[in-house]
Amino acid sequence: MGAGKTLVCFGDSITEGLIGASYVERLRTALPGVAVVNAGVNGDTVLHLLRRVERDVIARRPDVVTIMVGLNDLTTLYGLPSSRAYYRTLKNLHVVLTPRRFIAGYRRLIAMLRARTDARIALCTLTTVGEDPSDPVQTLIDGYSTIVRALAGQEQLPLIDVRAAFLGALAADPRVGPPYRIWVPVQDWLAIGARGASYAALAERRGYRLLCDGAHLADAGAALVAETMLPTLRDLL
Repeated sequence: MGAGKTLVCFGDSITEGLIGASYVERLRTALPGVAVVNAGVNGDTVLHLLRRVERDVIARRPDVVTIMVGLNDLTTLYGLPSSRAYYRTLKNLHVVLTPRRFIAGYRRLIAMLRARTDARIALCTLTTVGEDPSDPVQTLIDGYSTIVRALAGQEQLPLIDVRAAFLGALAADPRVGPPYRIWVPVQDWLAIGARGASYAALAERRGYRLLCDGAHLADAGAALVAETMLPTLRDLL
C-alpha cells in the first residue's frame, strides 16, 4: 500500500528531528516503498512554511502532505523575551503569530497546496512543552491545537490529533522537569559533542520520558507521534 507514492512531512523542529528523536524516520520504517520527505525546519512558524512551500513541498509533487506547526507560533506571542528575540534576529520574523494571524496563515497554506498540488492534506495538532499537565503552558498549546481541529473541520481535511495522544500520555505519567529555554539545544549540542552525552541520557537526567529537553522529542515521544499518524497515513496513501 502506497508503494511509489510521496509523503511530505511539513513542519518545524519537531518534524526535522535533528534535536532529539525523529518521528519521520519511524514513518519511513513503517511505510516501506513510500518516499517520505522530511520538510521540517527548526524554529519555523506557519509564515515560514508559506515562504518555502513552493521549494520544499510543491516541487516534490507529493501524494500526501502532513502539516504540524504551532509551537513556535504561540511562542512568538507568549514566550520569554529571549525567545522573541530569536524569532526576530535569527528567523527574520517581525510579527507575532496571534491566533488570528495563525489562522490566516494556515488557511493560505492550505489554499496554496490545494491550488498547486493534487496531494491529500492532513493537519496535525501539537505535541507538548514539558510533561506536567498542570503547567499553564498546556492551556496555550490546547488553544492552538483547537484552532487546528477547527480548520480541519472547516476545510474538510483529515485531522491527526497528536495533542490528544500526548495529553493522554501526560495524564498517565506526569513528569516535572526543568523548563525549556531557547538556548538549551545549543548547550545539549555542546554536551553531546564535547562529553559524549546523548539525547536519551539528557532526557533521563531531566526526568522526562516523551521529551529530551522540555520541547523536542525523545525516543518515546517520536514513537508516539508516529503511532498516532500511521493509521491516517495508511488510509491516505
